Amino acid sequence: MTRSAPSLRPARSSSSSSFSLLTFSVAALISVGCSAAGSTSDEGCVGATNEALKTCASGPTIPGVDVSFYNGTVDWSKAKGAGQRFAFARISDGLKFRDATFARNWPAIKTVGLVRGSYQFFRPSQDAGLQAQMVLDTLTAAGGLKAGDLPPVLDLESADGLPPSVVVLKAKAWLTKIEAALKVKPIVYTAAFMSDSIDKNFASYPLWVANYQTTCPTMPSGWDDWKFWQNSEKGKIAGIPGDVDTNLFNGTLVQLQAMTLKAATGTGAAPPAQAPGTDEGTSPNGSASATETPQDSPQGATLGGSARTPPDTARPTCR
Repeated sequence: MTRSAPSLRPARSSSSSSFSLLTFSVAALISVGCSAAGSTSDEGCVGATNEALKTCASGPTIPGVDVSFYNGTVDWSKAKGAGQRFAFARISDGLKFRDATFARNWPAIKTVGLVRGSYQFFRPSQDAGLQAQMVLDTLTAAGGLKAGDLPPVLDLESADGLPPSVVVLKAKAWLTKIEAALKVKPIVYTAAFMSDSIDKNFASYPLWVANYQTTCPTMPSGWDDWKFWQNSEKGKIAGIPGDVDTNLFNGTLVQLQAMTLKAATGTGAAPPAQAPGTDEGTSPNGSASATETPQDSPQGATLGGSARTPPDTARPTCR
């Protein structure tokens, strides 16, 4: 995915003198609980919610990837041969940037026998219903959801500068529309740094968590377990040019298949015709607009991006 603005990292107090002894003690205890054996510091791993929880896989895991136009042309046969068992492909970044590679990736993933899923980078500042409809229309145009496909994913990694109440309202509208249309519960992709924006409002949805450079991911507020874990943005997989986001499913292939649709699902009306030059992140005159430029998000919540360095390099990584 594209990456959200670095300003979204968890809020920090500007003055350590304002902390009481009790607050300091609680924070210290949480930090210790968040650390893996042998680590020296996990400051920043908890964020402002003080409810962070690190959850390791409950047993076997299986590998997969997520891709977007950042990854160019993928040879899915080679990727499967390299051990990948599932793949997510990006539909768009909000309403203004359709991913040019989705129409190619969607059928190709299915053809080689990988479990496939789709995701949309959600923009709370844009119309939630129209974004959900874009997902439905794009899936329809690409052949639709079939038996064995995963539910669509809401990529919730940006607040777009809006207050939590608005972010939650907009995200719920997207989820409600997708679930009503497809009769299947969507997956939510997010990370611990979004906890202040989403609180515990989405804990009933399957979690795809992003957290890099750690042995077990830190949970966003409300969740105590994960289905998918994006554990790196710098994976090297045969058939995929450059760096790619790598993921693990928390379970076996049989358990992954149990999450998929059991029958083909209607995905809405056929998409409207696009005006020339307005698709794939270009304005009517053919030039890319600033609002359509993929951005950066802190601490590894960057679906489908490759060859990127998180902008907030001073922020400690949860280990």
